[in-house]
Amino acid sequence: NASKYDDTLHVLMVVRGTKSIGDLITDVMMQPADYECVASDGRTVAGQAHDGIIESGRYLFLRHQKLLSTLLSLSKKRKLDITLIGHSLGAGAATIAAMEYNSGQLQDLGDVKVDARVVGFGCPALLSRELSRATEDFVTTVVADSDVIPRMSGATLGNLILDVSDFDYKEQAERDVEQALLHVKSSLTGSDGGKSIFRIDDADVSKIMSYVKRGLGNVATSTSQIETKGDDQRLEPILYPPGRCIHLYRDGIGISGSYVPCTFFNEIDVARTMFDDHLISSGYRRIFLAMMRDFHK
Repeated sequence: NASKYDDTLHVLMVVRGTKSIGDLITDVMMQPADYECVASDGRTVAGQAHDGIIESGRYLFLRHQKLLSTLLSLSKKRKLDITLIGHSLGAGAATIAAMEYNSGQLQDLGDVKVDARVVGFGCPALLSRELSRATEDFVTTVVADSDVIPRMSGATLGNLILDVSDFDYKEQAERDVEQALLHVKSSLTGSDGGKSIFRIDDADVSKIMSYVKRGLGNVATSTSQIETKGDDQRLEPILYPPGRCIHLYRDGIGISGSYVPCTFFNEIDVARTMFDDHLISSGYRRIFLAMMRDFHK
């Protein structure tokens, strides 16, 4: 339905996310490999990218060259504008494909000018910092709140393990146990006016808490003997989400959003929704519906 006066063929390409075991293997192969792209100003930018997704993106790039050539021939257009949309692995593959399209390596399209753009949702940590910045003109990555996938790489997983091992949970554990005992005490004494056969008084709570503190102290002593690394020895992530990043987050009232640098996602945000936020139904769809409801209030 494009105007006959428009000399550009507009193509929309939608790339699915992780679906099969093979896709899952591609996801978990977080080994960075050397990669380079041509920036919008013509510079060649070298860096590193997710090894498995490089292969997926190049396959996508090569797979549709003949089809695009046929569409151009039938439409008699002189330019090709490709918009790629993807989620998760699909967003990563779409980004690599767009980088290949924009590099001018199309064998079947001759001298046709190609302009590829990407909108990705929950894209994995894909590119090194310099490559991510080089794609800001044509890649937009949307991240839902605590979505773990854009933050997950070998470095961030290693740092998370170190953070968990360094975390001093003793005070929080004591507080939780004491609150539970006080709740039980209140429930039992309030059920029959204080005449229950089984009762817990303040002395019982204090006695139980002394056992709890002693046990937690023994655990803390044994775990403290494990050598851990300080903050200065944490690993620096190599891979980040690509392009301009939009972070949508719950602000306690509704959903807010802001542009953030790719390096904002340099650590895993441990939250109850960190996996749900990555899914379409429980993550992105729910957040977009909440945004639309807030907008129409």
